[in-house]
Amino acid sequence: MKDKNRKMFLVFLYISIIVFIREIYFAIIYLYNICLTRTDKIAMMKLLDVKKEARIVLEDFEEEKNKINGWLKSTPVKGLKIKGFKKTILFGEWFINTNSEKWVIILHGYGASGRLMYYVARRFYKKGYNVLLPDLRGHGISGGNYVGMGWHDRLDIIKWIKEIVKIDKKAKIVLYGVSMGASTMLMASGEKLPKNVKCIISDCAFTSAYEVFKHQLKKSKKVPVFPFLYIMNILCKIRNGYSLKQASTIKQIKKNKLPIFFIHGAIDDFVPTYMVFDLYKVANCEKELMIVNNAGHTVSEIVERKIYWRRISLFLDKYC
Repeated sequence: MKDKNRKMFLVFLYISIIVFIREIYFAIIYLYNICLTRTDKIAMMKLLDVKKEARIVLEDFEEEKNKINGWLKSTPVKGLKIKGFKKTILFGEWFINTNSEKWVIILHGYGASGRLMYYVARRFYKKGYNVLLPDLRGHGISGGNYVGMGWHDRLDIIKWIKEIVKIDKKAKIVLYGVSMGASTMLMASGEKLPKNVKCIISDCAFTSAYEVFKHQLKKSKKVPVFPFLYIMNILCKIRNGYSLKQASTIKQIKKNKLPIFFIHGAIDDFVPTYMVFDLYKVANCEKELMIVNNAGHTVSEIVERKIYWRRISLFLDKYC
């Protein structure tokens, strides 16, 4: 009788372990899919809770909409297409400023697209810049089924820079990005870039893809870092060809020599504010730092619009 009970217990235990492992596996796959593949990011945004920033952006967009629409109607624009890293087809919009050698590449953040950066594009265009608005891989109408988290995107940006130089050999290029777009620009700065690139404006960059996911999972208290993030990191390496730890802004920026203007919201809890101080500290280049009080993630431009653009103008005057 005891042997029979023991066998039943072992069978029950075995089945329980199998079921547990199966549930963990499917939970990790779900987390991987909502975070690192081309999907609607609504589920991920609910998990990470960025309602406040999203509301501020949408409210401001309504106010800016008429200005943007008027600018779009009166501005010549051309669609561009290139082959990026791994021959992925990438798309961008070029807003043409005739007879200007000044260029800016503007990169959107995670889960967004180039068109959501029209509010920035219009400002640069008014300053006399040709504006290139690419869609990152796995975003917008660009190809790719996964999110590059800045790592493979850094190689795509180098392709876009070279495309601009083909169009205009005398181009003076500024790199501007928000959130993952900012991290992409900083990661690219650790590579050998054409001399046409003059400076970088980074708004809310993260130190590494791994650290920003780790922060968000801890903050959410819905998903434990172990084993979820560890296994998701392995899946990213197997499926996408890079690891989240490899996507390190802080390692790349140590190799950069271009001037950088760092911007970050003082109450950013999506990409926590301490990350900008870590980046600023290791940057061995000419640099400036602007922390915007009462600003969360990527809303510094909205919270302090006049000061934001005044500081950018002063920075650009030095290098372009």
